[in-house]
Amino acid sequence: MNGVPRAMVWVGGVSAVLLALGTWQVAVSGVFVSADWDFHLWAQAHLPAGGWKWLLDAFASVTGERLFTLPVLFLSGGWLALRGRDWRPLVSVVAGLAVIAVVGYSIKFGLGRTMPYTGMDVLHGGGRAWPSGHVANATYTWAMAGILLIGERGLWPRRAWFAPWMVASALVALACGWVMARVDYHWISDIPGGWVLGLLALAVSVTVLHRGLPIPMRAPWALRLRGRLFTEPVR
Repeated sequence: MNGVPRAMVWVGGVSAVLLALGTWQVAVSGVFVSADWDFHLWAQAHLPAGGWKWLLDAFASVTGERLFTLPVLFLSGGWLALRGRDWRPLVSVVAGLAVIAVVGYSIKFGLGRTMPYTGMDVLHGGGRAWPSGHVANATYTWAMAGILLIGERGLWPRRAWFAPWMVASALVALACGWVMARVDYHWISDIPGGWVLGLLALAVSVTVLHRGLPIPMRAPWALRLRGRLFTEPVR
């Protein structure tokens, strides 16, 4: 596989299949979405309030909102690119984000599923429920950050830390999904859609990071920045 971890090839393929199946189930109102309305009624009747609601919103924002996730990805990817004078880490981040944006929004706008807090579940109603973008961002961001920071080709490779980081990132993705459904921002079925979309993006990023030749950094401004950040002379 030209250096691409075989597990990530499987993750990407299975995620793409599951995303397609889920999209079909949403489109035909299949069994996959059969629990959505009942869960919405329960969540609506037990909406958190006050400080608890603020904490849940803050957690969902920090873990899955682009305002917070993009700086993490671009700083870690950019730093790794500068250190190695190779644009590929940054390109891998852009590739993963492009998958979430292009695939995710194509499905969102194509189906137009309304959000549960609107009180109706219809397609082509101007909504963007399926799949959850917050959950996709959370699933992708924190796993990819671990790969860039402490993975095999990361800034500070730490094999002993890598598995715990991945477990923690999975727990963050699970918790973000639960919060988005619990506060009635998304149907419960939207959450697995976000998970598999995020995993698909992760598989694409890892493939770009591990496959092919380096992309040499030759831009003068980038080399000057590298010279200021790192002590070794720029050749």
